[in-house]
Amino acid sequence: KGCGILKKFSALLLAVTLLLLTVSAAPPTTYGAANFPNTGTTGLTGFAGNAKSVSGVSKSAITGGKNGQVIYINNLNDLRTHAADTTPKILVIEKNISSSSLQKVNFGANKTIVGSYNNHKLTNINFRSTASSSNVIFQNLRFEHSANINANDDIQLYITSGNNYWIDHVTFAGHSYSSNGNDLDKLLYVGDRADFITISNSKFSNHKYGVILGHPNDGNSSYNGVPHITMSNNYFENVYVRGPGLFRYGYFHLKNNYANNFNQSITIGEKARIYSENNYFGAGAEKGGILDDKGKGEFTDTGSTPALSAKSSPKTNWRPSTNYSYEVQSASYAREFVTKYAGSSNTTLVFGK
Repeated sequence: KGCGILKKFSALLLAVTLLLLTVSAAPPTTYGAANFPNTGTTGLTGFAGNAKSVSGVSKSAITGGKNGQVIYINNLNDLRTHAADTTPKILVIEKNISSSSLQKVNFGANKTIVGSYNNHKLTNINFRSTASSSNVIFQNLRFEHSANINANDDIQLYITSGNNYWIDHVTFAGHSYSSNGNDLDKLLYVGDRADFITISNSKFSNHKYGVILGHPNDGNSSYNGVPHITMSNNYFENVYVRGPGLFRYGYFHLKNNYANNFNQSITIGEKARIYSENNYFGAGAEKGGILDDKGKGEFTDTGSTPALSAKSSPKTNWRPSTNYSYEVQSASYAREFVTKYAGSSNTTLVFGK
């Protein structure tokens, strides 16, 4: 009888041991209930995709956090922890994250930072790149910030290094402003050594200053040729100046964007090569301020409403079709599409072509 008990005990011990080994060998997973647009790189176009530099060197498309652990983010501390490293991860914003004061969150590499459908709002949270940053997707997010956070360096998404970034279906909500006020904050900056970026299907609104792309100052010829940026199917509403943006040094493809209620839209800065296709400019166009031409860049437009021609800067001979394949729709299509689908969403993401 004692021998039978011993055999049963041994069998039980072996089963428990095997179970523990199986559990410990399983990959770690953080589970959450939030539904989110797990669409990978569906809808990706432009320089963040498979593309060539202007010198003809090919690069592979962005992957973000592909094949990485899915982690559901509910608070600022977890966002800081998981965004900062270089391990591939898909970080799902499961709950709105808010702070009464400015919080800067450094991000590393190989991340997809994506908002869930129900909650994707980040209030007074500013993302900033580091020397290790690259290959990051920002998708289905809504950035908000207090009107008193308005210094020159207060920028909700600030990217200065690394290659391959995709900003897609992101809303930059802005705040009330006075055109004669002292606000110096911007919604987005991509420049210095950051390169190969696509900004698509996003909404920029309610801000004195919108977007700065390329090195922020004139007289820095070492930055000539950087960055390569595609801006496609974006909506700029009530951005006083720099929406789509102020451009310097790099190569910029602007297609199927819509700007409305503005004072100045495109600023042609030093050594910027801008190819504009089928963009629509609404209220504000009658003021003659669509182009702020500094006379130091290159600019060509085709198919936009109204038609554009730089006063001082010569036409550019560069064509983005030499760097990647793409589709372009009519300017009127762009206006209708972005007013419906640009920015973050509570249901589904619709991608412009």
